[in-house]
Amino acid sequence: MLTKRNKTYILIGLTVLITATTATMIRPSNNTAVHPDLVPINVSSNKEKPEFKSPYEQNQVRNTILKNNKLIQECYLKHLEQKDAKTSGKLQIDWQIAPSGETLSPQVVASTMNSKTLEECVVTKVKAFNFPAPPSDKPIYSTFTYLFRKDGESQAPVMVPFKS
Repeated sequence: MLTKRNKTYILIGLTVLITATTATMIRPSNNTAVHPDLVPINVSSNKEKPEFKSPYEQNQVRNTILKNNKLIQECYLKHLEQKDAKTSGKLQIDWQIAPSGETLSPQVVASTMNSKTLEECVVTKVKAFNFPAPPSDKPIYSTFTYLFRKDGESQAPVMVPFKS
C-alpha cells in the first residue's frame, strides 16, 4: 500500500519525466533537417553539400531513363560511324517534366563529346521520353549525365554500344 508521501514522490517523478520528454521534443535541433521526401544521391566531393532527389526522381524518372537507354545508344552508334568520332565522354542534358509526364525543353548543359550531331540526336530522343506523372501539379526539373565509351576503353560506368 502506498503512503501519501510515496504517492507525492511518484507524482513529482512523473512530472519531471514528462517535462523533460516534452522539452526535448519541442527544442529545435542544431542540425539542418532534410525533408523526409528527399534522399541524398551522388554526394559530390563536397560532403557538406550533397545533392538531394525525391523518391519520384530516384525511381520513376531514373527507371524511365534506363528504359530508354537503347534510344540513346542508337545516337551513340551513329556518332561512332563518323570519321574521327570521339569515342568517350560525357553529355549532360536537362529538361522539365510536365504534370502530364511529357518532356519539356530538353537541352544540353555540358558536353565533352564535341559532336553537335550526337547532342541533337540525344536531345531529340529525350524529348520523346514519356515519364509517369509527377506527384505535384507543377513541372519538375530534371537532369541526367550520359557517359559514353566503347567497350573495353575504360572502367568507368558508361553507355556501352548495344549488341544484338
